[in-house]
Amino acid sequence: MLLKVLSILSLASLSLPSLASPVYNASNGHYYELHTFTDDWRLDWSEAKNFAESLSHQGGSGYLATVTSQAEDDFLWSVLGAQGSFLGGFDTSSYNSTDGKWKHQAWQWVSGEAFSYTNFLQGEPNHWQDNSALTPDPEDYLMYWWQAGAGNERWNDTNLDSSHLTSEGIRYVVRGFVVEFNPTLTTPVPVPPSIWLFGSGLMLLLQRRKAAA
Repeated sequence: MLLKVLSILSLASLSLPSLASPVYNASNGHYYELHTFTDDWRLDWSEAKNFAESLSHQGGSGYLATVTSQAEDDFLWSVLGAQGSFLGGFDTSSYNSTDGKWKHQAWQWVSGEAFSYTNFLQGEPNHWQDNSALTPDPEDYLMYWWQAGAGNERWNDTNLDSSHLTSEGIRYVVRGFVVEFNPTLTTPVPVPPSIWLFGSGLMLLLQRRKAAA
């Protein structure tokens, strides 16, 4: 029976994500959480987005991280160690059957924030081999590359599951994704009335004992 229970627990663990602890960024008051894929647990960008939005921390709902400043970029790269991870940026594209090319629109953040700060590697975004045998999906999703460029550039565009075909089979480029939490709970939690009643009664009892003495 014990062996059977352990087997069930082992199988159940295959669908669980790697554990991560939110890290606080004092420059903007947000928390960030790095989730790393395993051999048994991998998500594409859309699935990672949905997973992030199912989380919450410190009263704030989660979402794929949006990088809107150099300070935030440096924090995610140097402190969190988010190299090779999905971020919350995306592009929309449509296929032109006349010329056989993809038409790409402006990049956006999942949060709706302005996509004004950018830090793409030189030559990126290049929508490499969109809709080809090598990359069947258009590169419409943002990720941190594994190494920074000469000018400390870090961003790369990738396809939905960040994969491409090689002579050895499918190769996945990303290793995980970053979840951002913007806390919305800014007021203290009210003290239950029962605590106030208990405290008031205790103070009254002490005062009576002091007077009797």
